[in-house]
Amino acid sequence: MSLHLFSTPVQCTRCGTVVDDPTVDKCPTCGNLLKERRAPRRLAGVETRYGSLRTLLAVLRFLGVMVLLLGSLVFFSTLGEDGLSGTNGAIVFVASIVVAVGLFALAGIFVLMMDIEENTRSSFRMQQRMLELTEPKRPTPEAAAAAAAEAAAPVPPAAAH
Repeated sequence: MSLHLFSTPVQCTRCGTVVDDPTVDKCPTCGNLLKERRAPRRLAGVETRYGSLRTLLAVLRFLGVMVLLLGSLVFFSTLGEDGLSGTNGAIVFVASIVVAVGLFALAGIFVLMMDIEENTRSSFRMQQRMLELTEPKRPTPEAAAAAAAEAAAPVPPAAAH
């Protein structure tokens, strides 16, 4: 497994152990070879946002399927009748395919933007953790005041022997 700057935890497919160390190639519990994959949100510690938008995207995908089904229904129902010619039915069918693809593409763009936002948020969180680990510990104001008071106190001269 390769080392990534912002690696996400990997879950063992055999025993379910979550491995946080990106340099480990085998599961420490069962010895199974770890496969590199995108970790679920619950393992990466990223909360899911935009629940309403995700619901609207599901509705948008459903509408895409319905448009495709209705277009094919109109096309196949007009094949044997004299009402619409085959050309008109084919135009309706192709138009329904174009509209359905457009709806799915729009839903895909919104999912892509949400994934980019989620990735940005998790990268920022990981950078903050890295900075907290590498930054030296700063004393609290009380400890700094005590150290300053101790440094300002006069030191008695050493006794001569």
